Amino acid sequence: MQSEVELAACQVHVTAEDYASEAQFERMLDRVGARLSAARARRGSEYELPCLAVFPEMIGAFLPLAGRLDRVRGARTTDEALTRVAISSLGRMAGAMIRGRTASPKVGFLLSVAGEVRRIYRDAFARFAREYQCWTVAGSAILPRNAHGDLADVFEPADGRVYNTSYIFDPEGRHIGAVRKVNLVPTVEDALGLTPGSSSELRPVSTPFGDVGTLICYDGFAVAHTPKEPRFRALLDHYDGLGCRVVAQPAANFWPWEDPWTFGGASGALIRKEQWRVEGLFAQMERAPLSAVRYGVTAQLLGRVFENRFDGRSHILARDASGVRAIAEAARADASPEAEEVVLARVSV
Repeated sequence: MQSEVELAACQVHVTAEDYASEAQFERMLDRVGARLSAARARRGSEYELPCLAVFPEMIGAFLPLAGRLDRVRGARTTDEALTRVAISSLGRMAGAMIRGRTASPKVGFLLSVAGEVRRIYRDAFARFAREYQCWTVAGSAILPRNAHGDLADVFEPADGRVYNTSYIFDPEGRHIGAVRKVNLVPTVEDALGLTPGSSSELRPVSTPFGDVGTLICYDGFAVAHTPKEPRFRALLDHYDGLGCRVVAQPAANFWPWEDPWTFGGASGALIRKEQWRVEGLFAQMERAPLSAVRYGVTAQLLGRVFENRFDGRSHILARDASGVRAIAEAARADASPEAEEVVLARVSV
């Protein structure tokens, strides 16, 4: 029996000021929540349909700035900003490096702030899901595995590894899932010292409208960016085999959307937006022999934080017997505040 649901790709514009404090981060989420609430169908004062809201990758990655923004004003790069923060807490960072048995100062710093980052990220998105009554794929943040279990309230880093991690919440604000990114983007995530997740740990969450799987950005791609990635694996078939009806793709594009694709060679055979179409989730849904997956929801991050510039077009894809098509997409793909948007589609699953 089919049911109707609203799928929402939350295309969010961020600046460093959105991470100045926990309250500022929550205000940014409420700004998006107001857009989502206005777009949803209502029956009287109640929302008419269940809703799945997908946020962008890396939306929690800059939470180490919370309460520390004054120390990094004027910093030109993320490395410079992290260095300024780390210098003010060398003892704490050194302790994290010793406990985690890591020689990487970057990883040590991320471990040292992990408890605070997780609390802000988890609490803010739990409140968002509860306040706006939606199943929420909370983009991602940089976090270690929790020694007490992914969903536990109490937190302690399990070891000295950090991951690009996405949490999932139900409309009651309960933390119901966690996914760690498997395919790390060359020259970006490897430079941060992140550890790839395991495809065997990718598990969907159950909802009243079917199982939902999360593929964090590059995990939604059909092919590797470069020929030097022997670990790369296309992962949509993994979730299809588990019976997922909907796949969420939190995304953050570090390369200009309208420029030649960085890894496309000197000829610039593809521009970035074309590369997303011919190698990304659309291509996987089009080429893979799928039996269960019907919809894909890609939510892009926009804006600039230090040297990191994000742009891209969010969309919702549908697959049926006639092929794959975009049934809704953002009006703009640039990095400006005006391009922030909630893309919403009403579908049957």
